[in-house]
Amino acid sequence: MTEFIDCTSLNFSYNVMGIVTVSYTVVHDSAGFVTYDTISAGGQSFAGYIISASMNQIPGTEGWFETHATLLATTN
Repeated sequence: MTEFIDCTSLNFSYNVMGIVTVSYTVVHDSAGFVTYDTISAGGQSFAGYIISASMNQIPGTEGWFETHATLLATTN
């Protein structure tokens, strides 16, 4: 299976308590959800729980899918 996070899809949003919401898209070549509960970016690790996810086939392709996920996390 081939998969990667579309770097342009990464979005980080912090609340006043230091909890971060990380939104991202994984591009992959097999049907089914692909999510990560730990994301590393900018020298930080964000670990937590997936609070939402959706998957669809990428239009105009054959056998390529994308999973849009939102991770509720804290930094390590």
